[in-house]
Amino acid sequence: MTSRLLDSWSEYDAAVQEILDLTTDTLLVFDQDLSSLKLERPERIAALRRLLGAREFNKRLTIVVQKPAFVRQYSPQLMDLLAVYSPALTIIQAPPHLDGLKDSLLIADDRHVLVRFHQDHARARLTIDDAPECAPYVLRFAEILGAGGDPLSATTLGL
Repeated sequence: MTSRLLDSWSEYDAAVQEILDLTTDTLLVFDQDLSSLKLERPERIAALRRLLGAREFNKRLTIVVQKPAFVRQYSPQLMDLLAVYSPALTIIQAPPHLDGLKDSLLIADDRHVLVRFHQDHARARLTIDDAPECAPYVLRFAEILGAGGDPLSATTLGL
């Protein structure tokens, strides 16, 4: 069990990859637009593909974004994964009343979490292998997901 504060974008970027590499069953993501997560990088798409490619009922990737334009315009590989692996992969546009939320969450298997405290800053906390420490963030994600929203479609008809 480890937990550490991160102060730079390079530390944050390395932590994103660490979380993706540790994910075995479920990955939960809440972010403004996914741009800072750089999910289109080959190693990150490969990690997501590994997770979803197992095609087991417990393998899930759930993403909630506040602004979906970046995903639609600049994340073609992620949208391809959505087309291939739906319903194991869902991407949801958060409802407008959640626009005031400024943090970002990346939660793997309910025991690893990367929390960026404000979308405009790199300051974050990375917690590895600590389910009790992650539990409040898992609950927060469930509340965000429970607020509703509109699912993104992998087809242009769903735009």
